[in-house]
Amino acid sequence: MRTVALRAAAVGAIACLSLTTPAMALAAPAPQPHEHGLGMRLDHTPKVSSAALPVRPLKAGAAVPDSYDLSSYALSPGDQGQVGSCVAWATMHSGYGILMHEQRISGAPMAPMYIYAQIARGNDQGTNGDVALDMAKAQGVDTAADYWQGPYDYTTQPDASERANAAHYQLSGYTTLPTGSRLTAAVKQSIAQGLPVSVGLPVHNSFMDVDAQTASDYSYMPGDDWSDPVAGGHEMAVIAYNSQGVTLENSWGTSWGNRGYINVSWAFLTTYVDEAFSIGKLVQS
Repeated sequence: MRTVALRAAAVGAIACLSLTTPAMALAAPAPQPHEHGLGMRLDHTPKVSSAALPVRPLKAGAAVPDSYDLSSYALSPGDQGQVGSCVAWATMHSGYGILMHEQRISGAPMAPMYIYAQIARGNDQGTNGDVALDMAKAQGVDTAADYWQGPYDYTTQPDASERANAAHYQLSGYTTLPTGSRLTAAVKQSIAQGLPVSVGLPVHNSFMDVDAQTASDYSYMPGDDWSDPVAGGHEMAVIAYNSQGVTLENSWGTSWGNRGYINVSWAFLTTYVDEAFSIGKLVQS
């Protein structure tokens, strides 16, 4: 069984690298092209933006539910192809899809490339959640039906008509969530208020091949594995939680994982997530 490998492998690899000889280092396999795109930059530290909205406390005396599930509002997982646009898909497809159904706003699915093309401008460099969410607050996001450039063109910029349509779908704001041990409470509070969460973390090559069986394993925590190097940073949307962990909606189509979803433990989430954002409601006139 191939398994989900995480940052622990990267840390172990870095520690061991200093002990290898040049000949051993040269023997390492060359990176291989991936079937699926990634795109969450690992060299970025999210900052609390002026666009940020607080995740409001639940009503006085109300306990956070033991479980909460937004999947009934979710769109079918999208497919980013080989483009490094995962952040835009996690926020503008998965996150927006839930919020628009909750708020009964028509037009979904949205066009992740409306945002990512403006960031990449022909250079498929990836991005981060706060960058994309700031743009969605300032501009809105165009609908997939209106955005003629399609889901993979990261060079052609939106035209005036698309920008005008996007302005009807502006985000009210978002909240940068703490990572580490405090992330559990923050995710629960956000999801219980109907607000999806986007999370970014480093993933390893084996993550590309997660199937329905491994996608359902909450308890798995990997050890070091030289044969499974870090593939890059990746962003996904948290759409549900329970006592064991969370359900993530990915953007690699429905043939990956469990029909496009994966369940991970709370330990997985709090140990490996580098950035997390609670996505606020859309502005309604």
